[in-house]
Amino acid sequence: MSQTPQFTHLHLHTEYSLLDGANKIKPLAKKIKKMGMTSVAMTDHGNMFGAIDFYNAMRAEGIKPIIGMEAYIHNSEDISDKTNRQRFHLCLYAKNDTGYKNLMFLSSQAYMHGFYYYPRINKQLLRDNSEGLVCSAACLQGEVNWHLNTQSERNVKNGAKGYEEAKKIALEYKDIFGDDFYLEIMRHGIGDQHFVDDQILRIAYETGIKVVATNDTHYLEQKDADAHEAFMCIAMNKLYDDPKRLRHSVHEFYLKSPEQIAKLYADIPEAIAATQEIADKCNLEIKLGNPTPPNFKFTRQKSEGSNLILPEPDLEYSLENDKILFIHECRIGLEERLKIVPEDRHQEYKERLEVEIEIINNMRFPGYMLIVWDFVIVAKQMGIPVGPGRGSAAGSLVAFSLKITDIDPIPYGLLFERFLNPERVSMPDIDMDFCQARRGEIIDYVVQQYGRANVAQIITFGKLLAKGVIRDVARVLDMPYARADAMAKLIPDELGIDLKNSYEKEPKIRELCEADPQAARVWEYALALEGLNRNAGTHAAGVVISNEPLWKKTPLFKPSGLDTLATQYNGKYVEDVDLIKFDFLGLKTLTVIEEANKLIEQRHGKRVDFITADVNDKGVYDLIQTGNTMGLFQIESDGMQDLCKRLKPSNFEDIIAVLALYRPGPMESGMLDDFIDRKHGRAEISYFYDEFDAPLRPILETTYGVIVYQEQVMQIVQTIGGFSLGGADLVRRAMGKKIKEEMDKLKDEFAKGGVAKGYQKPHCEELFDLIVKFAGYGFNKSHSAAYALVTFYTSYLKKYYPSEFMAALLTLEKDNTDKVVKYVDEVKRLGLDLFPPDINRSDLVFSAKKIDGNEVVMFGMGAIKGAGDVAINSILKSRDEEGIFLDLADFISRIDGSKVNKRVIESLTKAGAFDKFGYSRQALLNQIEKIVETVGKAAIAKKMATGSLFGDCDELTKIDIELEHLPEFEAKEILELEKASLGFYVSGHPLDEYREQIDKINYTLSSQIDELEDGSQALFVGKIENITEKISKKGNKFGIATIMDFHGNIELMLFEDRLKELKEEYNLNEPIAFKVKISKDDNFTRMNILKIETIFDAQKEKVRTKQKEVQEPPLTLAIPFSNDENIIYKLFDIVANNQGKRELKLLIKSKLADLELETGFKVTSQVENLIHQLEGVYVVA
Repeated sequence: MSQTPQFTHLHLHTEYSLLDGANKIKPLAKKIKKMGMTSVAMTDHGNMFGAIDFYNAMRAEGIKPIIGMEAYIHNSEDISDKTNRQRFHLCLYAKNDTGYKNLMFLSSQAYMHGFYYYPRINKQLLRDNSEGLVCSAACLQGEVNWHLNTQSERNVKNGAKGYEEAKKIALEYKDIFGDDFYLEIMRHGIGDQHFVDDQILRIAYETGIKVVATNDTHYLEQKDADAHEAFMCIAMNKLYDDPKRLRHSVHEFYLKSPEQIAKLYADIPEAIAATQEIADKCNLEIKLGNPTPPNFKFTRQKSEGSNLILPEPDLEYSLENDKILFIHECRIGLEERLKIVPEDRHQEYKERLEVEIEIINNMRFPGYMLIVWDFVIVAKQMGIPVGPGRGSAAGSLVAFSLKITDIDPIPYGLLFERFLNPERVSMPDIDMDFCQARRGEIIDYVVQQYGRANVAQIITFGKLLAKGVIRDVARVLDMPYARADAMAKLIPDELGIDLKNSYEKEPKIRELCEADPQAARVWEYALALEGLNRNAGTHAAGVVISNEPLWKKTPLFKPSGLDTLATQYNGKYVEDVDLIKFDFLGLKTLTVIEEANKLIEQRHGKRVDFITADVNDKGVYDLIQTGNTMGLFQIESDGMQDLCKRLKPSNFEDIIAVLALYRPGPMESGMLDDFIDRKHGRAEISYFYDEFDAPLRPILETTYGVIVYQEQVMQIVQTIGGFSLGGADLVRRAMGKKIKEEMDKLKDEFAKGGVAKGYQKPHCEELFDLIVKFAGYGFNKSHSAAYALVTFYTSYLKKYYPSEFMAALLTLEKDNTDKVVKYVDEVKRLGLDLFPPDINRSDLVFSAKKIDGNEVVMFGMGAIKGAGDVAINSILKSRDEEGIFLDLADFISRIDGSKVNKRVIESLTKAGAFDKFGYSRQALLNQIEKIVETVGKAAIAKKMATGSLFGDCDELTKIDIELEHLPEFEAKEILELEKASLGFYVSGHPLDEYREQIDKINYTLSSQIDELEDGSQALFVGKIENITEKISKKGNKFGIATIMDFHGNIELMLFEDRLKELKEEYNLNEPIAFKVKISKDDNFTRMNILKIETIFDAQKEKVRTKQKEVQEPPLTLAIPFSNDENIIYKLFDIVANNQGKRELKLLIKSKLADLELETGFKVTSQVENLIHQLEGVYVVA
């Protein structure tokens, strides 16, 4: 019996051929090994997304990975030619590092310059970058095979010329690649393949070009073919049974064994042998890990201005040059910072700075620090708000000196070693917060400075997850939406749940699949497709910056319709390929602070200088202690308001602790309650043992003896155990991993160190155990302190400049009606007036003014619906240059009619902007055509005056207008006009005159219905807007009443008797109370009216209201297991700012197992949109 020839799959699509390849990489590697193959290639469509993933997985199984790509190529000289959609397929494989770099370059160029429906290259680009590559002619869509396939009418119609042209093209590729070009032959049982088969062999015979046997592999098992068809339908948005859709005529695109291949190509064994020949040629070793710190590109230019002498002046990129500039900028920066530090502490600062400088230089990171320094300084120069810091970088005095951060680490015991540990070399990670609206400008600056090809964002991949894949497959199988939705909802709401586990946990799934053949088919296909990549996107914050074009380290991807570039390798691999990530995060609160400061400057001629502000200002903490923290950064949620009332923060250290302690661990363990009790004298403040009082008091005094922070853990390990701070950081990390052998060893070291310092060994051992317990809850104080500073900024503004602060909040949230309604209520609670727009007083944004002695928040005209910033800015420009508008005629004479059109004037009128002109809104709206006509006349007058001898003088351009005076709309109509143009009531509310009586009722607002439990009672109070009467199918009369309350509208159904009662016994022009019982199921909320009452009777009504704790299904986030704690800090920021009613669960994904965690947090659904900022984190459907 002859031995089966060795075979290598060279035409294979992994899961990174998005919505086409269904080969999951790890199962693929195991199957390749099981089949006895020793090498395999990946050839994804036009991309290299999965190259590192594939490389690592194959090597882990002892298989040689061949990195390739199925490229798209066209014949135009201009790579960006869009005159036709020509795209022939061509397979390319990297032989070595040169070939790998050329492959990355070609893939990058295809996306950056050749993209037209598909990422394409051309022949010239291929010829210029062919070194180190092996090439095969690909499938029926390859250029050689396409010309051979004259059996296809479509090919002939589009220019296929037959054998001689195909041979000519084969020789052209041979000219480019020499003996590294192969003709490719496939045998899937497709008629067109049979037609070209002999012709390929003939070309090979006549030209000497070798033939290689391939199998176009898209999925792992033959049984997956139908599921793969569904996969393609998801991509094409087609129904599975659509007769017109693209479909495979055979089911042969699975991973075939060497035995199956041997039978298929028994007549041409040399084609099988050629696969091994190619595999032997490809010996790529990709260097992964140990990234090189970047150098600063502009060291020479920056040094010139400071007259610095550089050791390597001829080098653009130089570590030694970077060190000189870095030291200089740190030292002069510290001198600036020391102006507000007591002189007796200056030496301490200088000594610490020198220690940090030495560590950073020795670790080769000065270039990294200078890159961050440069773009932060530029952001500040551009007036872009920058956060005071975040993460462990806030513990660096260097960062403070360079003005990367604005928090002085020394007063708060923030540790540099928490940022960079000289005893554990790892890349620095500085995350920067910028004003969300202008963050893109900084990324643009970096691109401009370092070059388009040297800067990119980081790619992310959306996946087909449990519920999502059910819905996608059900859609293409034409399952009715209601049934598909019901099926998806059978998947348990558990963190990281997959379909297999769902089937075992939820018996209704089995019952459904056994009873419904369509559901069984959906389930079968969904199981096969679950976990595959669905689409590519970009990481919201991550950016990589390189000294050289990025395609030398990662291929580049250009997201469709965007001007940005992204790495083709995701965040998990960018550091492995020698790139360092910078995070440019958007923080809306910074914009609020900046807007408030602008308003303060306008009114008071100064800005609040937070650098010199007293962070322990008593007035600020008096405000926080009340719990009235609406709008304050990180402490405005209901839970935080309650915590502030209980804890009563009295200084900045307390705020740092509040942000660190408001987490499930400290809250559930009793640590938070202990902290509060100690602060208020209800529990003893102790430092474990008397002998530890002196060393631990300086470390723990600010937290009342409770170990709250990781930095405190490090300081205790250093102070008692005798470790260096770097060593203490390693101990802290080890405590997080809880490996028993490691912990026993460290405990012994700690005790020995303590004994050496004169402490009792049993006490030291007990202290170590306590530290381990607390370390599990400890938070990064650097991060908490930096964000506490933002909390202080917002609190200071609300305390001392409430109108400016609330105006800034309203400006930023003007499109979020739910928040606006709450902030409007807060404006009123603060005793401020909110005025509607005024053409002579309002600005583009909300503003703060004093009118008739009262503090007023003035509505911004830019928030008027239908007005638009262009028109409003044109009006403001005229007002700024020529003064206020004296009357309607003056306004019409001065405005630019091409910008301020009928719609704009109408919107301004409805909002009340012209109320001071002496005409009622009714008069203006009824005579709007006359106003618009006069605007046109004014434009003509201006045009004529421009060419006049007298120039553009008032006499020539002033246009008069007289309107008929009409009575004003009724108050209710005025309010409705405001709501239509502004989104909510401003000058009042239709129920305001009854508010005193309504406030005596235990009522529920329309905005709170979702928070009520099934079976709860509720009392709704409002005015009847309208009643629609209907007849049911049974012939019974009923009505739908629309009731308006303070926050919106509610619709209630009334049966005939209730309808009669309402109409005959109540005044429909006054507010009425409706006591109802709430019934809820998965799809509907029903309200059954129990009683109708006047607002006076309702004041005595008792209502059994049951609040629903969790209305929405839990939100489950999957997080890759990592030593990088920043991901958790960033997630915490998002969670803290978006607390709501939805339970949050986490699934920690690791190689060994997935760990499910209950967080104890409840969030809003907005978190789903925000977690795209976090690398590798995704929503589990």
